[in-house]
Amino acid sequence: MEENMEKTCPRCGMKLGEFRKTGLLGCAGCYCAFREEILPTVRRVQGRIRHEGKAPPEGAGQNYSLMLEQALLKENIERALREGRFSEAESKRALLKETNRILHGEDGK
Repeated sequence: MEENMEKTCPRCGMKLGEFRKTGLLGCAGCYCAFREEILPTVRRVQGRIRHEGKAPPEGAGQNYSLMLEQALLKENIERALREGRFSEAESKRALLKETNRILHGEDGK
């Protein structure tokens, strides 16, 4: 059965023929657009179709949120100091120390 090399990804416009030449897909939408055509290649190269990668460590989501909060607190402290709002900076610094303690088990700066 001959494949339609002009079949196109609706998201990025890549043609199936381009994928066949380069082996590269244009975007995540190509996986859906060319699913039937690329599955045999994926199966042959990887031995399976289902991804069985590692899972993130337990608590990674919580740590990520705390790291974002930490970055925001640092920005807020710097802004408050520049603008002369020293008591606000000090209260934010206390929150920053708490996030550091939770993340790293230390007070940190």
